[in-house]
Parts: sequence; structure tokens; C-alpha cells
Amino acid sequence: MKPVEMSRDTDDVVTPRDRAPTPYDDNIYGAEWREWRDPDIPDWIDPIGMLFARHVRAEIESKTAIIANGKSVSYSELRNLIRKYAGGLAAIGLAPEQRLLLFGTDSLDYVTTWLGSVHLGAIPVVVSDLYKQKDLLYFLVDTAVRVLYIDSEQLPKLIEIAPGIPPTLKTILVRGEFSPDIKQHFPRQDLVILESVVAGAAALTEPHLRHANDVTYMFYSGGTTGTAKGITHLAHDFLLVPERHGRFWEYASSDVVFATSKKYFTHGIWPGLLIPLYWGATVVLERRPPTPDVVLAALGDHKVSKLITVPTVLKNLIEHVNQTKQTARFPALKFVVSASEKMPPEMFERFHSLFGVELFDSIGSSEITYEWIANRQKSFKRGSLGKPIFGVNVRLVDAEGRDVTEPNVAGEAWIHSRTTCFYYWRKYDKSRETFVGDWARTGDHLQFDEDGFFWFSGRANDLFKVKGLWVSPLEIEAALTRHPAIREAAVVPFTDTDGLTKPKAYIVLREGYAQSEQLLGELRAAVTPLGSYLVPEAFSVIDQLPRTTLLKIDRRALRER
Repeated sequence: MKPVEMSRDTDDVVTPRDRAPTPYDDNIYGAEWREWRDPDIPDWIDPIGMLFARHVRAEIESKTAIIANGKSVSYSELRNLIRKYAGGLAAIGLAPEQRLLLFGTDSLDYVTTWLGSVHLGAIPVVVSDLYKQKDLLYFLVDTAVRVLYIDSEQLPKLIEIAPGIPPTLKTILVRGEFSPDIKQHFPRQDLVILESVVAGAAALTEPHLRHANDVTYMFYSGGTTGTAKGITHLAHDFLLVPERHGRFWEYASSDVVFATSKKYFTHGIWPGLLIPLYWGATVVLERRPPTPDVVLAALGDHKVSKLITVPTVLKNLIEHVNQTKQTARFPALKFVVSASEKMPPEMFERFHSLFGVELFDSIGSSEITYEWIANRQKSFKRGSLGKPIFGVNVRLVDAEGRDVTEPNVAGEAWIHSRTTCFYYWRKYDKSRETFVGDWARTGDHLQFDEDGFFWFSGRANDLFKVKGLWVSPLEIEAALTRHPAIREAAVVPFTDTDGLTKPKAYIVLREGYAQSEQLLGELRAAVTPLGSYLVPEAFSVIDQLPRTTLLKIDRRALRER
């Protein structure tokens, strides 16, 4: 086996140059992965045209592209809407290469504004509308956007930070109605209604071509480990991401796709909008939060064939179906994939027994432009994250900077993909820290098994030491959630009266159960086989676990309680 070459970065941390092969590479990277070749990338790209270029046939033109809150829009109608919205954005002064911040939630207006801005050549930047006022102000300052798209119900947040809005913001584009007296809060900005702007605009028929390496759109990281970072992405993603993921997960024009994650997330906009449009499928958009009744109604009413979601939504679905005893069988549903955080092992069996469909797990990040490891129809193992997506290389790196080459040994996942973030917007030091040569550090600790499937071991910032031994909260949480009384659990470190670090478990009880010494004894007994040092020193029963804007468990909030 070729020895790994070593180098030292500016902080004298040992880092590997090239991925060392492992004896299990034939299992990790199967025949299809090895045969995969990315499509040729032209120098100049029309990103939106690329989504629609293959749909010039009449049967696709008239087919439903998007179902948004009950309204159906065909492919030809969507293309015309995108041109109309692009014309409206141009009419209010947005120009190519300028940035537009979208602060709202799923709607036909939202996605068409995003698509229209790309058609215009502007750079859409998306953030969750769950962020608070101070966060919105940070995004406005950090991005120096020319235009802000905002849902009218979010205007109170904007009013509160009005004095601090930077002069770079010229126009506030409001989806919905607002009282005329609101304009007094924004003397330096034009406050306009989206509907009026679009109605009076001429369609922009000619797209603004982008070089394949132009920054074309941006996300922001969740900010759970510090200040949120702007993630820049290039035009070539509009070809590479749909081709790789579409073929890996067998997208087809016959699919009806529903992603419960909002389209300001990678896990929402790519699998739930852009990839389906590329393959001529139908997209279901839902403005309401993904509560069980909303999700079940969407599955039944629209005959969804692909559901893309997250563990929180799945847990709520399972609990809801069990409590209401309603049917969970949907004949059209063939593919369900989750991401965002690790699922308890029992969830896979419970979901399959209720819905009759296999549940696939996966892992990805905005920095890589969606998933890098996933289970798929042709190859899966329950509880694992799956195997590398086409075009993606994975390496595991230990604390000494050495490549992990043996199974069942954890290391930080480093990813090589042409779709990796170009750089963090205005974050030079963080860019150097995360993007090392051809590789991107993820902060996720994984291990692979003898069959080449990857398994999640924890986030680097979630690990802690007890009695000198490293503790991953996940194995403790998995033991706790196997108890029938526990709906959810999260384990974080705390300091006891002697100044020692110990595990503390926050637990959410299922209906019909109450805290008792007997229950806590049973929970301690469930963890003891893993090691006595892993048994939680303290338990706290709470109504629900705090969540980030990505619907992940907010461990930082628990640590700060």
C-alpha cells in the first residue's frame, strides 16, 4: 500500500496530501462508481436553460413542473414565469453579478424569484426565515446585497433592525401586502410589492450566460458552531449535481418529488426542486411547516413517489401514525431518503413496518453542494450512511493526520468533489481551515465497515472526554431511545460539583409515560453495557429538544442551559 505523504499547515497541524488506498476500496467504490464520468462542462453556461434544455418536447412542455399549495404550473408556464420574474428584478435595479438575499419560505414566488435571479445573472443568497432579527442584520451587512426579498410576515424583524440596515441595500421586495406607514421605517430603501413589480415587468427572454467557474448562487451554513458562513457555488453545479444525484437515485420524468426541507436549504432546493426539474419530474411545494398531517396529505393527494426529509419529520410521522392508527400506505411512494442527523436504529424498522417502504439515510453538506455519501435503491444497509455518490471521493483522517485504512475505525471525513464550495464569502481564515488543497474538511467523524458502507460516529465539536476517554453522544442516545418510554434523547457534557466532566441526558418522553426513579434506573441499565463511564450522571425531562434552523438537535443550546 502506498504510504501517505505528509505536510504541515500554517498552524503546524499534520495534514495528508493524497488519499491512501485501503484494502476495502473495491467495496467502498463499486463498479458503477468507477465507471462514472462527469459530463463535459462547457465554458459558458445558461444555468436555467440547462434545467429546461431537455424538455423541449411537447409532452414535457405541457406537463406539470410544480404543484405549489394546490396550484399546478406546467414546464412552459414555469419557463415564462422565470423570464417574467427576471424582468421584474431587472426593473427594480438588480443587475448581473449583484446579490439578492431571500428571507422567506417556500412558495411559487420564492422559487421563481430564485430561478429568475439566476436567469438575470444576479446571485441569489438564501437563509432561513427562522433566523432572528440580529441574524438578518448580519446577513444584510455580510452579503452587501442590492435587493432583499422578504415575506410580509417577516417585516417586523426588518423594522426592528431598520436603523442598522447598510446603505448597500437599495430595494426591499415584499411578498404579500403591507401597510403604507411601514415605509417610514425605511427612508433609504424603496419598499415595493413583488406582485406589482412582476405584473408590470417585461419578460427577460435572453439569459445571462455564466462562465462555468462563476459564483452563481450562495447558501449560508447553519451557524451552530459559530458565525454563519456564506457558501459560494459555481455555475457548473447546474449540470454536475443533477447528473450525479439523478442517476445515483434514479430520478425520472414520472417522479413526483416532495422535499419537506425548505428551499433555503441544500437538502430542500437541490433534491426537491432543481434535480427534479432537470429530469422532467413534478415538484410539490408546501408553504406550511412539515407537520405529520401536512406531509401525509401531500403524499396522498399528489401521489408522491420520492420523499426527501429529515429525522425530526420522520419521528413525528411515526408517532402520529401510531397514535392515530391511520393508514400509512401510499402505493406511489417508492423512495424515502433522510439526512441532517443520525437516526436511531429502530426508526428504520418502525418506518418500514408502517409505510412499507425502505428508509435510506445519507449525509451531505452545503459546502459540497448536497450529499456525498448515501444509500440507494441498488445498494443499501439499514443504519449506515451508504457509499460515496458518483464523482465524490471520501477519505477518513485520524487525529494525527493519517488516513484511516482499516474498517470500524473513526476519522474525520474529508471530501473531494468538483462541486465543493469555491470559498467562504469574506471568510479567508475559515476558508483556509476548511478547504485544504483538493479536499474539504467536514467535521463529521465516520467509519466504514468491511462491506464498504460508511457509518456516522459524531461531529467533532460534539465529542467530549470522560475520565480521559472520548465519548460520542450518539451511542448513548441510541441506547436510551431503544427504551419504549423515550421519544428523543440528546446527551451533552456538564461539569459536576467536583469539577469533573460527566454525561447529561435530556429526554423527551412518549405519551403515557412519566419520570420516575424506576424509569431512570432502567435507562442507566440500558447504557451500562456500553461502559460505566458512559452512563449519564444526570437526566432532565423536557417537552421537546431545541432545534437549529436545519431542524438538527441544538446541542450548543443544551450545553448552555
